[in-house]
This record gives sequence, structure tokens and C-alpha cells, in this order.
Amino acid sequence: MKKLRSEREIQAKTLLRDGDYRSIRDMLGRIDAIIPNKPILAELDKDKNIRYHNSHELYEEVMNLGDGLLDAGLAGAHIAIVSDNCVRYVIADITISSGVGIVTPIDVNAPQDLLETLLNKCDADAVLCGAGHIDRLVKARSACPRLKTIITIDRKVEGFPFYEELVEAGKALKDHSKYRNIDLDLDAPAKILFTSGTTGANKAVVLTNANLTANMMNCMDVIHTVGEQTSMSVLPMHHATEINTHIMARIGSGRLTYINDNMRNMMANIKIFQPDIVTVVPMIATAFYRNIWAAAKKAGKDEKLRKGIKLCNLLRKFGVDKTHDLFKDVYEPFGGRLTMIVCGGAMLNPVVIKGMNDLGIGIQNGYGITECGPLISMNSDTLSEHLSVGHPCYGIEAKLADVDENGIGELCVRGKSVAKGYYKDPEATAAVFSKDGFFNTGDSARIDDKGRIFLMGRKKNTIVLANGKNVCPEEVENVIEKHLDYADDIVVYQCVYDSGHAQREVLCAGLYISDAECRANRSAIKADMEKVNAELPDYKRIEYVELPDTGYEKTSTRKIKRTQLPSTCSGNGLNLI
Repeated sequence: MKKLRSEREIQAKTLLRDGDYRSIRDMLGRIDAIIPNKPILAELDKDKNIRYHNSHELYEEVMNLGDGLLDAGLAGAHIAIVSDNCVRYVIADITISSGVGIVTPIDVNAPQDLLETLLNKCDADAVLCGAGHIDRLVKARSACPRLKTIITIDRKVEGFPFYEELVEAGKALKDHSKYRNIDLDLDAPAKILFTSGTTGANKAVVLTNANLTANMMNCMDVIHTVGEQTSMSVLPMHHATEINTHIMARIGSGRLTYINDNMRNMMANIKIFQPDIVTVVPMIATAFYRNIWAAAKKAGKDEKLRKGIKLCNLLRKFGVDKTHDLFKDVYEPFGGRLTMIVCGGAMLNPVVIKGMNDLGIGIQNGYGITECGPLISMNSDTLSEHLSVGHPCYGIEAKLADVDENGIGELCVRGKSVAKGYYKDPEATAAVFSKDGFFNTGDSARIDDKGRIFLMGRKKNTIVLANGKNVCPEEVENVIEKHLDYADDIVVYQCVYDSGHAQREVLCAGLYISDAECRANRSAIKADMEKVNAELPDYKRIEYVELPDTGYEKTSTRKIKRTQLPSTCSGNGLNLI
């Protein structure tokens, strides 16, 4: 099999001919000089037509917006962004972090009280927002004493500065040297990113230009591209993976990325963009896989699909790939050209990875955490790697702390992409950042003799049983998912069960099943859960199953908020004891 080359290798004699990028600004300058007319970013206009932006347009808009923001008195300002995904979001993020001040992307769907908390936490002086959020930001000013300036990013609102006006103001200046000639301090704070808050309060991670650039290079070192493959940006841009890793590495590689405005429009827009690659979180990858089989079953083609997979797997042994010829119906909902899913943000079930590979859609499963830029490792796109999250990236050093008898310990990493700490929070910083530069990820893992990382679950999520045994809920959730592929949400936790005679703690599986008929078939669910328990050691077996009528509360990246799980069994579920 022909060895795939990474983007770092592919660009060695072109975009990287002068060595690694020194900063994001350096990267923008190089693509403008070397491939000025190449389309780099694209999005849909109001008429659903694709609007392309080439390298030169991207460079010029960043420079003009930078001049406009500086001319507006925002030099050194902390500027938040509260907006749906768009090309202007990417440009504003780059512009602010590359010379204006410090940028902080904030979840556009954050409730009002959380929005105000985050704006105060990052010391926001200004905010770029979608026009539909003006009222929320005006209200926030009364609770955020530093917040003075509100700029609309998508359309003009009377009485507020507008993105286009700032770009035009910068363009009209006689002297264009101010932003362009900034002597960038690569070790100064450039971006504040908030952690997801799945297991506690959101922490404000400070990333420098050096961190952001190293993270981009790490991604270029592990992502493989065949020809001029396009990708589609799906995840919300306040998520560390999206701009820092996906979009920056794509721009730095001179590749075209389509920007999807909102996850609600993902499946409609993917048909228009027809990307070769998408970057998603595990829940979306799993939904893709389930929907493929649900559609096949509905059309009465599931048995034909199974036979096709067997044939394709046989042909692959002889170097022949016929998946895209045989499975056209499978690819149609994804635009017809999808060949790769890059997945990160949480553990991905190996069943999904193998299942998608069987259908001709490869999965590169990445691992990262906001404090690390975020990328730490990425497995290859070969099926033999699907159980691990691969080797640590270029420039990342990994080790285990407090290793147990099974070779499992807390993963600790250091490298140029790893943050120095949390904004104005020395206690939280000291708790997880060591003096020699290692960051304690909070993830339990093992590292094999080949240096590959195998995630076991979040250390904070680990359930310690009364007998002292440890249970990683993510591991059990993966087994449940294999047998109950009809469950939309799966979460394992410990709670108190009241038998009527006594109370005791049990391992509980929360299963949200949206199909009412399926949810009502409790005997089938119980039978499937008994199959799950048969695969698990005694101490990891599920004793109680909750069947809520609604899905569990999630973060914007579709992770279930474990802090919101009930502490006691409802009494309306299934007893497996």
C-alpha cells in the first residue's frame, strides 16, 4: 500500500520551503505570496450560493480589519466573539490574536448568566457578535463593567459599529504600516479559550501565538491529504478543535475549507458543499453511522449492504477498493464525496470506526484538550490503529503518572503547544501544570511499547466502588453502544437505589431512546442489557437502567453534562439485579 504523506511533508518544498511557520501571521503572508489566487475559505450566501475567498483576499481582510480595530482604539483590548460560524468569525479570530489584543470565542448558545460570567472572566473590553445577539450583549454591559464596545459581525445595526465599516476604515487609512508591521510577541497571551465545563466550572485557558502556531504545525504533521481534498467545518468555532486545529491547519496547508454556519444546517449544507473530509465530535460520527444503517433498513437494503461490505473487504485484500462504486446510496446524504471523518473531543467507539471503514469512509481519531492547544495525538487512517488515539504529535512529550498494576495512569504532556496556565487563576494553574512544564490532562490512559496512547476515560469520571475497584464509565458506555445502537444517549454513572428495604449505591445506565415504540419495549432493552453485562466483569455490570423521556443535558460539543446526572434512581427504570 502506498504510504500517505502528511501535510508537513507535502508542503516541504512549497509553503514550508523556508521552514515551519513562525506564527499565524507568517503563515498568512506565505500563502498570500505563494498561492494568492487559491480558494481557501468558502461559505453560503443568503441565496445558498457558495462564496469563495482566496488566500490574497483572506490576507488583505485580516490586515484591513487589524488597521480598523487599532484605529478604533482597541489596541491591546480583550475582544470576545459571540456568533454563529462564518468566514468573518475566522478572520476576526486571526486578526485579534495576531496583533490587536486577546481574542475569546464564547459559545453563542450560552445562557445569559453564563455569558455574563464568561465575559467578566476574560475581562472583555469589546465583543463582535451576530446582530441577533445585540440585546443580550447590551443587557450584559450592566453586569460587565469593562465591556464598552459591541460590534456586529453579520449586518449593520443602527448605533453600533459594524465589521464591514471597520474593514473599510482600515482600508481607507493612508498609513497601512501600523498593523502590518507589529512586532508580535509570540509568548504573549493571544487567545483565551474556555473549557467545556462538563465536570465543573469553565476554566479560562491562555494560549500564546507560539502555542497556536505549534498546534497548527502538529496538526499538519498528522493529517494526511490525497490531492486537493476539501473539508467542511462543522463544530462551533468557540470549540478549541475547530479554528485552532482544523481550520488553521487547512489554511496553512493551502486547502479549501467550507464553513457551515450552524450544526442545525449541517446535513442540508453538506449536500451543497460535497466535502471530502468533515471534522466532528464522536456523537456526530456515531449518528452518521447509525443513520446509514437505519436508512438501509428502512429501504429494505440492509442485507444487500452487509453482502456488499463482505465483497469490498475481500477485494481490499487484493488492493481493489470498490466502496464508492457499490455504496452510492450511502454517500448521497453526505454530498457523495465523503472519504474521511476526523473525529476528536471524546472517546469514539471502535465499532463505529470499523463500521465506517467497512463502508469506505476512513476515520482519523484525534485526542486533545483545550489546555494543549488542543491537539495531543492522532491515530493514522488505517484500520489497525483504530483502538488507540495514536502517537503523540510532533513536539509533544507524553508520560503516565500514578500508574496502577494494569499499566494505567494519568496522562501528562508537555510541548510548545501546551498553555502556560489559566487566566488570573494561579491556584488552578498550580494544580495541573508542573514546574517542569507537564500538564496533567485528567485522562486515564495506557501507553504501549510502540508509544501509542490508549484512552481509558476521564479521571474525574472514574467511579470508585465500595470494594475499591475503579470503573471507567466511558469503557462501559462503548460496550452498551455496541448492543443498543438504537439508544440516542448513553451514560453510565453511580447513584442510590432504594429497594424499599434498604438503600445502596449501584451502577446505573441512563439510556435516552427517542423512538417511543422502541423505548416502550422494555423486555427487548433488558435482554440487550443482559448481553452487555455478559461481556463485562462482575464489578462493571450495570444493575439499573434509567429510561428518561427526554435527552440528557449536553454541552455545545454534544458531551453529556455528567454534573447534571441524578443522584438517586427514579424507580421507573429496569432492575437488572
